[in-house]
Amino acid sequence: MNTTANTTPATLLNLNDMIEQTLDTIPDAPDYSNPPAGEYNLLVKDVKVETYQVKEKTKDGVVTPAYEAQRLKITYSVNETKSTAAGEIPVPDGTMFTETFQGTEQGLSFFKSRIKTVMNASDLAGVSLGDMMNSIKGTSFDARISIKKSPKPNSTTEFYENIQIKVIPASA
Repeated sequence: MNTTANTTPATLLNLNDMIEQTLDTIPDAPDYSNPPAGEYNLLVKDVKVETYQVKEKTKDGVVTPAYEAQRLKITYSVNETKSTAAGEIPVPDGTMFTETFQGTEQGLSFFKSRIKTVMNASDLAGVSLGDMMNSIKGTSFDARISIKKSPKPNSTTEFYENIQIKVIPASA
């Protein structure tokens, strides 16, 4: 069950009444896709706490049961592609992707660092987690994205794709 509040309630439509109508006034949804390595102007679309299920694991005969955990999730939108790595095809403007931070002390440390760099702040003393989350919504910034691929366990052909975002500070 998702316990995060949705601040923009969806308008329920009567689809039966729309059967003969076109969807010309309905905008296309943006794609969710990791942009290729390159330089971008990004927009923070949303930041939220997300609850997810960690799967049961077995290692050396020891079973760790499944459990529920939380993470912070930032959703970005590509405002503009400034350049991509040689041979890479840019994603369309508006394409969205996410970055997550585990709900651990280490994860919060990385999240805090991300907020500081995006907001170009030197200190966040006295700022609550909620205020940090709200402060970056709607913020645009320049960034360099690189991609690190890690092999999936027990596979030589499948990889995890990890996006690394380096915020480029605005010039003074």
